[in-house]
This record gives sequence, C-alpha cells and structure tokens, in this order.
Amino acid sequence: MNLAHTTITSPIDGIVVSRDVSVGQTVAASLSAPTLFTIANDLTKMQVIANIDQADIGLVENAKAVKFSVDAFPGKDFDGKIEQMRLNPQNVQNVVTYNVVIDVDNPDQKLKPGMTANLTITIDERNNVLKVPNAALRFTPQDSTAQRTGSGNSNGQGRRQSGANGSGNGRPEGAPGSGSGNDVQFAPPTAPVLAGQTRIIWVADQNGTPQRRRIKVGLSDGVSTEVVEGNLQEGEMVITGQTLSGAAKSTTPTNQSSAPGFGGAPRTGGGGGGRRN
Repeated sequence: MNLAHTTITSPIDGIVVSRDVSVGQTVAASLSAPTLFTIANDLTKMQVIANIDQADIGLVENAKAVKFSVDAFPGKDFDGKIEQMRLNPQNVQNVVTYNVVIDVDNPDQKLKPGMTANLTITIDERNNVLKVPNAALRFTPQDSTAQRTGSGNSNGQGRRQSGANGSGNGRPEGAPGSGSGNDVQFAPPTAPVLAGQTRIIWVADQNGTPQRRRIKVGLSDGVSTEVVEGNLQEGEMVITGQTLSGAAKSTTPTNQSSAPGFGGAPRTGGGGGGRRN
C-alpha cells in the first residue's frame, strides 16, 4: 500500500469530540466501517434528549416553554424548544419513556456534550390570580364534641348524631356527600384536583370558627391551585389542618379498679383481716 496516495477526508467541518484510533494503528474495514473520530458540527447549536414518562407525554405535546439546568452551572437556567417527539418507546425496569428532542442555543459554549440536565417543562401559566394551597382542598373540620357522641347516654345506649334533615348520616347539611341536591357536583376532599371542579374549603373567621366556602378551581401545579370563582377573598385565612384539644382525647376513668395487689389497688376484705403468708 502506497501511503503517499492515501487521503483521509473529514465528512464535515467541526470539532473533534472523541478519537477512537491512534497514530499508526491498523484499521481493517470489513462489512461495517469503523469509527475513527466523533465530530460535532456546531457546538453553538445543541440538543437535549429528554426521557419523558408515558404518563406525562400527553402534556408535553402542549408545552409552551422548556427550561433546564445543569450541575456545572448551579442557579442558571437555560431555555429550550421542543423540536421532536420520537415514537420509539424505551422500557427500562417496566417504566416506559419516550425521547423528546429539545433544541438549545449555546453561543457561549457553556454546555458540553454528555451533560445531565434537569428539565422543567411549562404546560400552562397563569399570572395575577388568586390561589389556595392544595392542603386546604383536602381539609375537613372535626368536631371534638361529635367524636365523643355515643359514648354513653342515660339509658346506656349509644346514638349516632344525625343531620338537620334527620337522615342520620352524621354529616352537617350541605357537606360533601350529604346527599343534598346543591352539593351533588362537589368533588370530595380525597379526589385529585382537576380543573373545573367545585370544591369546599374552610376559612377561619375573626373568632377562629371554621366557615364553609365554595370555590371553583382551575390550574394546579401540585402545591397550589388557582381559584376561578367563588366567595373567597384575598387575604382570608384558609384552614389546612386542625389540632384537637386534650379534652377531645379519650381518658381512662378514675374509678377503674385492677386486680388486688397490683397497681396499688386497695384490697377487699373485712377490717382486721389476717395476714397472708
């Protein structure tokens, strides 16, 4: 082989990312051409290959913006744009994901090939809206006196507290699940938050008494939820939890006796009884 008549030409102009051969190494090409160099055409234009779970792939189609960060530059966000959603599923440990190609401008060449990116995909956005924490949508007040109802009446029988309509379901009138005609469309507190639902929240008045309010929810980010309509004003204190007082806890009766000779209980017997050996 005449080396003077051999010319190796790069297929594209760019930057060599990796070299898989050394100087003087013999390269044998059989059915497949070996890889000599990995060349990047333009590092100012890069792509992020994101693995999106199948449960979220439907929302990604309507994404409006993509931001991501890398560990090399903490606190700095990079902007991207979804260019392609590949249909080939990836199944890793029974988790199905899809590859989404995101185009990124890299004029300063801060982003390097092979970096791991943490993505934040914005599906929808609301500005200057009233919002409530999701914990307030799941809260239901507990009456400490109602918990002790039925512990014992004068006739020795327990009785379940009934509502004002005499249905005997133990729920106040108008509460979710009480069967009232106006509350049929209300979502229960344990239901997932979806846009367009009518939910019940509780607001503390000046005396600290819970007051029931009805709202219609909109967009949610998993932590807070938008209030579309309802009788809730900005600045009102919504209730997200409740701490019951000690009076609501069950106590052990003081007249309960134990076995003789245990726990300091008095012995039963006549005065001047004999001593046990």
